[in-house]
Amino acid sequence: MEKLDEKEESCCSIDYEHHKEIFERRRRAFLEHPEEAVAVHQAKIRLVKDQFKEAQVPGGYVIACDEPAERGGTGKGPAPLQYLVSAVGF
Repeated sequence: MEKLDEKEESCCSIDYEHHKEIFERRRRAFLEHPEEAVAVHQAKIRLVKDQFKEAQVPGGYVIACDEPAERGGTGKGPAPLQYLVSAVGF
């Protein structure tokens, strides 16, 4: 694998030790209190017009979703499938 230069390293590196510490802390907490080992994710979806929708998610974010004009939308946001494909990468 090609080594990154300093500029690439600073913008793209992952602090594995930090993430490992967070994972271990959560794992221990879940083992001690399994009844609390539940994650709830929710969004409030609003149909604005035709295919254009908005989702309110925790943290105060509003995410727009639409379809291109050729599929009955207005093109004001990514299509649902584009979000799904992006989520896999995140």
